[in-house]
Amino acid sequence: MNPFRALSLIGLLAATLTFQQSVHADDAVLCTDFETTNNTPYFHYPNKTGFRYFWNKWLSKDIPFHMGHDTIIGEGQTATVIGKFDYGAVVHKDLEGEYVKAYVYGTNMSDWRYLGKYKTNSDGKIYVDVTGLSEGHYQVKMVVTGDLSETDSYITVVKAGAKAVVFDIDETLTTRDLEQILDYTGIEAADARGGATQLVNAYVAKGYHPLFVTARTYWYAKGTRHWLRDHLSVPDATLRTTLSNHTGIFDTADYKTAVLKEAQAAGMDIVRAYGNATTDIEGFANAGVSLNDIYVIGEHAGAMGSQAIHEEHYWNHLADVVTATPHSGCQ
Repeated sequence: MNPFRALSLIGLLAATLTFQQSVHADDAVLCTDFETTNNTPYFHYPNKTGFRYFWNKWLSKDIPFHMGHDTIIGEGQTATVIGKFDYGAVVHKDLEGEYVKAYVYGTNMSDWRYLGKYKTNSDGKIYVDVTGLSEGHYQVKMVVTGDLSETDSYITVVKAGAKAVVFDIDETLTTRDLEQILDYTGIEAADARGGATQLVNAYVAKGYHPLFVTARTYWYAKGTRHWLRDHLSVPDATLRTTLSNHTGIFDTADYKTAVLKEAQAAGMDIVRAYGNATTDIEGFANAGVSLNDIYVIGEHAGAMGSQAIHEEHYWNHLADVVTATPHSGCQ
């Protein structure tokens, strides 16, 4: 063969391989960018303005129970972040008619970006639309200008095919359902089931996005976030609580189905789910999660065709199931 022709063919082959690798890299699903949101730049708080209404000034003397509604969206979609603001461990009085400033920071951003000023409605809520986010993980900070109390929310932007594992919390990651009361009152931290920390983090290490879906109502959100971070040592991923007690008590299965379908509509593939109650099984299965991939611990282990975890811990399950689970394929 002509040596020049051979070199040309080699060059063409190399160029083709380079192009294919480039296309593959562009199409690859990224692992959740927890590193960026774990290392946010210094946040400069806005000026404290005081409250517009004197009764809100008195209200703010009580404990704030603000929360941000985490969202998963697909590339090119708009994230609507719900901020809910109230005070008082007993009355939970909504903060009405006051201003909140919102900011976002995350993947490929060099600093916090100001999103705007919003006024809480009669339910103590604001709705913040966030656009122009590329695939990645983002933190939204919402600050009440009256007293500079705040709450955070997380937006995860995914490409189709990103994979997640769903976790209920009470009696699934904790030992008892009433553990949420201990967290809420601050009496003591909830006890985690044996191996719960290793369970969640094993999936994170394999590139799966942890999606925490609990029937706890919104005023438990702050304490739940702290517990997941400080006592279970998992990154700030997607945490969903209900926006009303009624939903958490009477519509648990439908609520959990809706959360999973929302993630699926964004392109997320729910590959496995963990719970302890029949409402967990129903909620997960109605979202299309196979019963072969729904693992249940506690008294309802194996109910309705789910996969039973017979022990009161996850150590054997880690060795038998999780270790053999392949990497999600994200990069």
